[in-house]
Amino acid sequence: MPFSEFTTTNVSVAVIGVFILGFSSILTGLNFITTVHRLKMPEMKWTKMPLFVWALYATAWIQVLATPILGITVLLIFVERMFGIGLFDPAKGGDPILYQHLFWIYSHPAVYIMVVPAMGVVTEIIPTFARKHIFGYKAIAFSSLAIAFAGSLVWAHHMYTSGMSDTAVLIFSFLTFIVAIPTAIKVFNWVATLYKGSIVIEPPLLYALSFIFLFSIGGLTGLILGSAGTDIHVHDTYFVVGHFHYTIFGGTGFGFFGAMHYWFPKIYGRMYNKKLAVISWAILFVGFNILYFPMLVIGMMGMPRRYYDYLPQYHTGHLISTIGSWILATGLLLMFYNLFKSIKHGEKVGKSPWGAATLEWTTPSPPPTLNFVGEPKLTRGPYDYKGVEEDEQYT
Repeated sequence: MPFSEFTTTNVSVAVIGVFILGFSSILTGLNFITTVHRLKMPEMKWTKMPLFVWALYATAWIQVLATPILGITVLLIFVERMFGIGLFDPAKGGDPILYQHLFWIYSHPAVYIMVVPAMGVVTEIIPTFARKHIFGYKAIAFSSLAIAFAGSLVWAHHMYTSGMSDTAVLIFSFLTFIVAIPTAIKVFNWVATLYKGSIVIEPPLLYALSFIFLFSIGGLTGLILGSAGTDIHVHDTYFVVGHFHYTIFGGTGFGFFGAMHYWFPKIYGRMYNKKLAVISWAILFVGFNILYFPMLVIGMMGMPRRYYDYLPQYHTGHLISTIGSWILATGLLLMFYNLFKSIKHGEKVGKSPWGAATLEWTTPSPPPTLNFVGEPKLTRGPYDYKGVEEDEQYT
């Protein structure tokens, strides 16, 4: 049941704020969908779009279709509090499980709103530094849409312990395993792209490879949670906390860091200190695993989440995680220091320091106000490196 039924704070103002804020997500999704359909270059067919755009397109559909459910939910909370109508409070004739369903119908797709764009980033970075055409273009593009669709059908795997029927548990467990398939398609295609590639190790690639490793752990632990037999054992334990952070921080976070390091020279026309970037990445990667992996272990041991205190047998795991948190924080501070310093003091670069093939790398760095000096010409595909100047260096 939502705790808002019993709090004395002004929840009504907060939920109205969330209701209004939801329109920004819906309108952003509509903006992206309309832009992709109506404002592509005439010669840019659907199979010529960068896969990052495909990822944003799939994400936009999730925003448009899932966010209204959140708006309806918070509106119902407001109605119940204002008018005393029994919607969620059983004392008024309401159903608290209904609130759980409405909450997760939005909140599980919201995870993919965060992760799918990061997958798009990884799909841009890997072919650039492998110097190869992306393996399985259509499979990666359609898998983004498949994640958006299937990810909207699995919300009740968060509710195995809520008393739902065995049939419902079976269906949602099966669907949860299905949604892992398009994600696995991406991972296998990324690895296939790296295979026999002319790999150049640069900071963006290190973050992309970290994404694959960490998100794979998040995905595999997600299958443990998707299986009702194991989920009932680890439900609401630190195993869920560890899984979530491997998925969102190891996924979205490291994908975001990779994007910052990949497009930084394009945005500012300057290059950061690469040696410092690699050091901060290494500290981040080590600190992340020291922080979150012990959570998977103590979760399996039975450590419940959302408790401020714990039994002695969980002390070692918590101590290791605490040490990892400080290592992780050090890496974050070092990374942001390097980037902020380089905005003004970094070495100037040309239009395409990575030798990438997508259109944004044909503009000056930083780009002019309208992005392109003139009407851009689409002379090759987004991952066709023939004709790309390999020796584009700093100016």
